[in-house]
Amino acid sequence: MTEKILNISVNGALGNMGRYVMDTVAESADMKLCFGVDKKSKKISVNDTEILIYDSLDLKNNDIDVLVDFTNVESTMNILKECGENKTDILIGSTGFSDQQIEEMKNTADSYGITIFLVPNFSVGANLLIKMVKEVAKYYEYADLTEMHHENKIDSPSGTAISILNSVIESKTSTKFKQNTPKIESLPNTRGGSKEGINVHSRRMPGYVAHHEIVFGSVGETLTLRHDSIDRKSFMLGVLRALRKINTLNGFVYGLDNVI
Repeated sequence: MTEKILNISVNGALGNMGRYVMDTVAESADMKLCFGVDKKSKKISVNDTEILIYDSLDLKNNDIDVLVDFTNVESTMNILKECGENKTDILIGSTGFSDQQIEEMKNTADSYGITIFLVPNFSVGANLLIKMVKEVAKYYEYADLTEMHHENKIDSPSGTAISILNSVIESKTSTKFKQNTPKIESLPNTRGGSKEGINVHSRRMPGYVAHHEIVFGSVGETLTLRHDSIDRKSFMLGVLRALRKINTLNGFVYGLDNVI
């Protein structure tokens, strides 16, 4: 029995991640790259095939199964209704959404009967880290999280850092983490941000792609878990996995760990 070919399009097609996604989809035997969307519209060659890049999304005249979105918060929110009206599932790699915007995604998915899969990090290793911290956290009293990204990242902390935080917090059902509160702080905010007793630090500078490190501490020991993405190509395995599993999901789904 021949598997159905997934018809895919990419919003934010000419960005760094968009180009990687188009190349990856075009090289996959079970997928077809139909078109791209980017404000710089033009025709480009992807895997020796000419692909049209439109300056705006038009799903009425272009039937696809999944739209992959790597744009920004505003652009993503603007395409939700059209995807819903045309029964097109969405795989979102953008980050920085507010709780209210996530609620809007949930409502759109439920109202139109589509899947909206929001994935803040497509790295398989980063999502395994999210799973691991849930088990480790219950054995420790202190936790400190640092995330490091390139200088152009617009939000902090990262969406992955928030997922790590939430995973850690979920495991501490009976007690909260202890936290040092300095009596004297010669330089304000040197302890970073804080959530449920966990200190959080965001570093932004050239040379980084995406890095997350969490240190757990107790009497006489620390345990450090760290994941490093050193090339954006590492995200493509997660993108392919998400695309191949999206038809098994329903409604609004958050995080690649749901398909690992």
